[in-house]
Amino acid sequence: MVTALAIAVATAALYAWRLQDAPIYLSPDEAIISVDAYSIASTARDVHGRFLPLFFQIQLPGETRMGWFTPAIFYLSALFLKVLPLSEATIRLPAVLVGVVDVVLMYFIGRRLFNRESSAIVASALLALTPAHFILSRYALDYLYPLPFILGWFLCLLTFLETKRPVLLFAGTALLGIGFFSYIAAVVMMPLYFLFTCVTLWYLPQRRRRLIVAAAGFGLPLLMLIAWLFTHPTAFADTAARYDLYDTKNLNALQGLRAFLSYPNLDRLSGLYWSFFNPSFLFFSGDRQMMFSTRSIGVFTLPIALLLPIGMYHVLSARRNAGALIVFIGLVTAPLAALLGGEGGVINRAVELLPFTVLLATFGVEFLWSARIGGRPRAFLVPAGAAALAVAVTYAGWTAVTRGRVGTSTVALMVLAVGMLVAAAMADRLSLSRVAAIGLLAWIPVQFGSFYADYFTDYRLRSSTWLGGNLRGALESLIEMEQQEHTPRIYFSILASTSGLMDIRNRWMSSYWQFYLIKHRREDLLARSGPFDAAHVRAVPPGSLILANVGEVNMDSLVKAGELKRVRLVPEVSGPEFFAILQR
Repeated sequence: MVTALAIAVATAALYAWRLQDAPIYLSPDEAIISVDAYSIASTARDVHGRFLPLFFQIQLPGETRMGWFTPAIFYLSALFLKVLPLSEATIRLPAVLVGVVDVVLMYFIGRRLFNRESSAIVASALLALTPAHFILSRYALDYLYPLPFILGWFLCLLTFLETKRPVLLFAGTALLGIGFFSYIAAVVMMPLYFLFTCVTLWYLPQRRRRLIVAAAGFGLPLLMLIAWLFTHPTAFADTAARYDLYDTKNLNALQGLRAFLSYPNLDRLSGLYWSFFNPSFLFFSGDRQMMFSTRSIGVFTLPIALLLPIGMYHVLSARRNAGALIVFIGLVTAPLAALLGGEGGVINRAVELLPFTVLLATFGVEFLWSARIGGRPRAFLVPAGAAALAVAVTYAGWTAVTRGRVGTSTVALMVLAVGMLVAAAMADRLSLSRVAAIGLLAWIPVQFGSFYADYFTDYRLRSSTWLGGNLRGALESLIEMEQQEHTPRIYFSILASTSGLMDIRNRWMSSYWQFYLIKHRREDLLARSGPFDAAHVRAVPPGSLILANVGEVNMDSLVKAGELKRVRLVPEVSGPEFFAILQR
């Protein structure tokens, strides 16, 4: 337990630093979820007035389609908001907690799966140092929420296979049943893992009794869903329409299934499936959305690209026990739910890749450590390490003189060179395969450290436009100016995205605005806020404030006509101003 506690503290310290400003701005869904969670914490009702709902209805202003969000993130966030004030850091703390729980559970799984303390620590460290896991653990979003339930189920199943205690089987499948409500992808993946459990039990004695126990554990939490569906008969069609699973307006569910399983669609899905195993996605550039990748590193660090296939070979050739095979099948099936969304190369829809890849990579480390491949590596390591160190020191000196700094890649090369020389000193006790294992494991924190530094510096600037620009600064400026001038009303014009395209941020504006009003305890302004109509500018009370885009043609014409005046430009962290505050 001491080791697990140390892992939890170290992971929390790594993951929770500077939550207030990294990610630099709130994403739209963070604002939507936070406002609803605050309502639950304050009144036990959602923003629509429903008392402790099972699913949360999301229907933004101006939208005809409607979605139902799974409840886990709302209730966990509400618990935090019961004791902490609403802020960017507060609403992101639950995701950090989920990330920490993932890493600790990985440690306990490692102890069961590998029967070695060092391998368990390696597995937990590999997950903690996975860039995608780190990034997703810092958004107030529910993409990672299925993982604690999946890892908890797997830990219970592994322990059950050793002890044969039915309570562990029941607990494991009950976690899957509860995890069904953690994220939309869990609706597909949790039944799949329950199927894995049933197949595993089929090959054990007393399978009928054990299958009944497993089914009871999985089915009990789902009784809530059955009752809810009776009172919300359109929920399936609403969800299918939201994710464009089929044409819900012209097809019924059976016709939609037939269209989904058509040959052209299966061809499309197969291409999407393989995109999740694209080496570029996994090890070099990561998620195609800047929100979820720095684009300078993959979903995993590069050494995993070498450890993963070694681990797969080890599992398929030598470790054919149930736990190891479930890990392999878990990797193969990880993208299945993501295919329904029609997006390829997006890790937020296939987070199940993360733990199963890490476990297979740990199998790879185990294989290298036990294989003892190759002779004594001193003859290679000494000259290679010395040459690498000479190059690194020379280049570091040149960049320090000419540029005034030393690059992270240079530091990484220095660390690698020193590691090679240290390994050479220990060469009499190490085989080449063990040296390779040590080198690959040492490379991971070095590459993660470079990513970590970039995440809190340049990446904040690169991602700012993807997160909508400095809307926080604009809204907080409106609150500040109203407090100073006591303006009669506040208006929002139709805003463009930071890429210059008309987008749907105005549908999200109510959530953003409510978030910052709650944060600054100015909910009273909500009644004095509304959309701006340029055709009726003279109906706007004098002194009112209007948020608009810089350079928007209609607003500029009103400024030139003397109907409005520009009173503030909202600075951006990178590039020209995008938002302006005007006054009647």
